[in-house]
Amino acid sequence: MLESTLNYIDIPKNLLIGFKLIVAFIAILVYIKIVGRTILNQVSGIDLVQNIILGGLVGGIIYNPDITILEFAIVLFMWTLIIYIVAYIMKRNGLIRKMVEGPIIPLVIKGKLNVEGFKKSKIDLLTYANMLKSKGIYDISKIYFAQLEQDGSLTAFTDDFDQYTVLLVINGRINHVYLEGIDKDEEWLKKELKKEGYTDISKIFLAQWSKDKFYIVSNRDQKKIKNSDEKIY
Repeated sequence: MLESTLNYIDIPKNLLIGFKLIVAFIAILVYIKIVGRTILNQVSGIDLVQNIILGGLVGGIIYNPDITILEFAIVLFMWTLIIYIVAYIMKRNGLIRKMVEGPIIPLVIKGKLNVEGFKKSKIDLLTYANMLKSKGIYDISKIYFAQLEQDGSLTAFTDDFDQYTVLLVINGRINHVYLEGIDKDEEWLKKELKKEGYTDISKIFLAQWSKDKFYIVSNRDQKKIKNSDEKIY
């Protein structure tokens, strides 16, 4: 009704752009609420892609007088729905997540450079050294384990890796790359988790290891935390 009325009314160009800006502002707030705040920090590659496309959509549509406000709202809704579905699938399927964001690439394993990892990640040694320097590590020879994360950042452990905290279980799945990084195997992890009273890894939301100590949150505990946050708001 409103759209058909607007089509017959000669609305000044600046006023129409203003209407679209208001719609875009409201839509982006809803978009952030639905998709999550991590897109603000571009935690992953998919966050960067969706921000670029969202910016292009909003900018292009706002200054295109041939696109009506209703069409503008529909396009934003469709894009939000697509991103929400992709994020939902990625959260529950590790294989799909790897296909979309790319795999984690080990660069150093047990003190040895993984040449294939450097080729795959397209990182040269100078870039690698500079990334280490940004973490306060200036001696490459001290690196025991290093990997390129899905968001392009570098995780590196020196030979005194027992001072670090490492996520060994995430959403019920063992993080084998990190497990190998601290020179442990799956059998050791299952044994240690059993000592903590956890025999089913699929029921663990996260398990963080640091210097022979574990911080574990089960799926049940995670739901309690989520419900507690909802009550706060």
